[in-house]
Order: sequence, then structure tokens, then C-alpha cells
Amino acid sequence: MSEVFLSEAMLGRMFWTDLTGSTRNAEAASDVANVIFPHSEQVGQGFPTQTGSISRRSAELLWLIARYFRPKTIAEVGTFIGRSTLSLYQGAKPSLEMLATCDFSYDTWRAPPGDAANKIRYFGKTSSTQMFQTLAAEKKKIDLFLIDGRLAQEDLPLLDTLVHDRTIFVLDDFEGIEKGVANALMLRQKYNGLLLLVPENPPHAGWNESHSIALMFSAGIIRLTRQQRLPLELM
Repeated sequence: MSEVFLSEAMLGRMFWTDLTGSTRNAEAASDVANVIFPHSEQVGQGFPTQTGSISRRSAELLWLIARYFRPKTIAEVGTFIGRSTLSLYQGAKPSLEMLATCDFSYDTWRAPPGDAANKIRYFGKTSSTQMFQTLAAEKKKIDLFLIDGRLAQEDLPLLDTLVHDRTIFVLDDFEGIEKGVANALMLRQKYNGLLLLVPENPPHAGWNESHSIALMFSAGIIRLTRQQRLPLELM
């Protein structure tokens, strides 16, 4: 009997190519980054130490991911200077009801005033476990996680109360033996049906033109179409 084999690598190449292939969407993502980067750099001057944040490419990609999946609820681990937070917020803005974010090391970021301050719940210097405990106690269901910190073993049973069958996991620092790879292994051991789409970067791309973002989600949310490549909101 004939079969068609599609590997995760093949799916990843197709997904990243189509997600980033629209000139109009790429320009919209770039416009958002043009606002976020000067703001986050100014915020970063007030932090006690200097450390890395996401690249411009990653910020644009997070906007595209959030606009693609249209989450109502987001939970982010690793706020730092808020670059990824605001990228997700701006991308999900048409659908977003709540974005919860925490950082294990810092409590110095604040959401901009207005709608962002109303929808972004900044937990500040809080572990992922503590934030997940609060969200679980409130019986929240999370549509999209951004994990830019190292998951703890104590997080795993809490995830059971927070995820649903269409939850998306976005993992930063997915390269080498960095925390994104360790987080992916933990999630796959717990939810062995998750697909993994690894980062795709052009050859010889510099740091600001590359990203280390991976996606994990259930194969059950894949929908085969004859022509439509993107959600209508992105077409």
C-alpha cells in the first residue's frame, strides 16, 4: 500500500516559509519591531545587569506567530525587558484577553499604559511554578505558551491543568544544548504526541537576521487544505 511520509523537518520548512513569505505581513511585523526596539532598549538601561534579549528577527516572528494562531490567553516565562512580551501582545491584539508573564530574576519591567496595561499581567520576579500555580487556581486555560526560561519539574503537573488539546508551545533558545532544547525534551516526554518545528534560518544569517524559536503543538490541529496557506487574517 502506498504511503506519503512527511517528516517534522519537512513540515517545519513549509510552515516557516509560508509564515514569513508574505511581504505585507513582513512589513507589518517590521513596523511593530520599529516601535518595540527603541522602547525596550530604553527600558534595558535601567536593568541591573546586561544580558541578551531576542533578536529583531525573533521579535518579528513572535508577532507573526501570535497573529497566525490568534490566542486569547498567553503565558510567558522570561519577561526580561519585555521585547518578546510586546511582540506577542501586538501580534495577538485582535484576539487577546490576557497575557501573563513572569521573570525569575527581575521585577523592573512595566507594561505601557493603556490597553497593554489592562491585558498584560506582569508577575515580576516570580518563578514559572508560582505563576502557573496562580493561573491554575484561577482555572485558566492557556492557548499559547512562550517559554524563554528553564522549565522546572514542578511545572509539569501544573501544565496539565493549564493546557488544552490546541495549546501551542513556543520555545526560545532552541539551539545546541541551550534551555529551549531541554524544555522541548521535557515537553515531549510528558506529551509524546507533540510535533516539533525547529528553527529555520537562511545560510550565513547574522544574529539580528536569525532566530532560535521552535514550535510544539498537537498533530491534531493540522488541517489539510487545497489552496489556503495562511489564516484569513494574514492573507
